[in-house]
Amino acid sequence: MKAWTRRDLTIVPMGQHSMVVACDSCGGVGIKDGDILKLSPRHVAKFTTRVALTEVLCSGAMPVMITNGVACEMNPTGAKMILGIKEELENAGIKDIALSGSTEENFPTSMTALAVTVIGMGSENDLKFGHAVKGDKLILLGTPRVGDEVDLESNGFYEEIKHLRPIPEVREIVPVGSKGVAYEAEGLASLSGMNCELYKTGIDYSKSAGPVTCLLVLCDRAIVDYVLNSHPTGTVIGEIHRA
Repeated sequence: MKAWTRRDLTIVPMGQHSMVVACDSCGGVGIKDGDILKLSPRHVAKFTTRVALTEVLCSGAMPVMITNGVACEMNPTGAKMILGIKEELENAGIKDIALSGSTEENFPTSMTALAVTVIGMGSENDLKFGHAVKGDKLILLGTPRVGDEVDLESNGFYEEIKHLRPIPEVREIVPVGSKGVAYEAEGLASLSGMNCELYKTGIDYSKSAGPVTCLLVLCDRAIVDYVLNSHPTGTVIGEIHRA
């Protein structure tokens, strides 16, 4: 077995199927004395899970296991984080999945830290890693937000992914996180040996999008109107050109 990578994903071929792995970590966010941004452990876990879970779902794989590395004590921090993970899974409509993890019981901690890994499985027909074509459009769903700008009651993009992923003209769907829109857009183009032009829209393309507060959709220009009509938060932000 020879693993390969696609953006932040690791793909491990296993016969007729592939294992798709994504992970995310969060540190210094919580309610402990050393935390920089004050946020409940439950929300920390929800959003950390959202990042890795969205990565796997956008690939077309079905999540089968989640591991959580809670670098804090089980009670009360770890227990609240596990609750947050389960809430996010329910939010995504995922019920049957293995959940495993570990906590720090040897030493007291003064800062909150968490790592979440999501493992998915998918066949070659399931996985959606498309090649950019000249004239393809880049559509952004949502707006980059980070820190206390993030809506704690937001539901993520699970419904949008479920709708868009089966459409043949949608080449690829990419969650945007801390590296920003421009990084992800340029990466999508370069993976196909292409360049991208980003339009002037008033959106800060270099800003961190935090815990996946926006989604980048690469699609055939023929379905742009359909995507925008189906998802009102969408904005056409760019186009693919030959290198």
